[in-house]
Amino acid sequence: MDTRLVASYGVAIAFDVLMPVAVVLWVRRRLGVPWKVVGWGAAAFALSQLFTRLPAVQVAQYFMRDALKDSSVLMWSWVAVLSLTAGLFEETARLWVFRKPLKDFRRWRDAVGFGAGHGGLESALLVGGLSALGLVNVIALSALDPSTLPLKPEQVAQVVEAKAAIAALDWWMPLLGAYERLGSMVVHIALSVVVLQRFVRGEVKWYWLAMGAHALFNAMTVVAGKQVGAALGKQAGALAGEGMVTVGALVGLWVILYFRRDEARRDAAAAAPA
Repeated sequence: MDTRLVASYGVAIAFDVLMPVAVVLWVRRRLGVPWKVVGWGAAAFALSQLFTRLPAVQVAQYFMRDALKDSSVLMWSWVAVLSLTAGLFEETARLWVFRKPLKDFRRWRDAVGFGAGHGGLESALLVGGLSALGLVNVIALSALDPSTLPLKPEQVAQVVEAKAAIAALDWWMPLLGAYERLGSMVVHIALSVVVLQRFVRGEVKWYWLAMGAHALFNAMTVVAGKQVGAALGKQAGALAGEGMVTVGALVGLWVILYFRRDEARRDAAAAAPA
């Protein structure tokens, strides 16, 4: 067992959990965002993903697992479906929360706090949990001798394949997941700011823009990873995917800062004497 890989998993898990906590505490202290706003951001992720979309996706993928392996057309179509539904479910949840539970919280800072709660729950619970499960699998499989287990030949082959996959894994790969969480947090905040414009400006196009941007961000990340990975190897594919995350985060940061300045201009114009 590669101790560097285990340490890398440990660092990634700690970052997945602690980073969103730090971001939430920062927006609470620096921007004065109420806990209600952060909590509804987390609830929106749970409602749009954990309790609805993700279970449905897992069931569908289970029944289509063989077809997805055999058909590249179906696989790419499935990537498109996953990207579109991610945008639809999450941005609709943001829209509904700002329309109903947070109808009195429609400032730029509220969108930032909402996005921190939304992306924070995804990072700490979903991604952190999956990383912890990955670490358990690494430790358990590394110490496992399949020849000593009462398994069928095909099951032994699966265990051997899993052990080989772990042995081929570069020790730094889990850290890419932690890096992705940071970029994704920025994107979640930016998308929350964009959806808020539906109510600030009274135009529904902002909701559709957020949904399309979300779907595009997901699709480009997956496509870059798969295409580069097929041509240059898994490591290159993983780096290409994180490159797209970086682009999305930089664009998201620009969006966040732009609408902060825009709100300040609007406030100044409203306060100016007629």
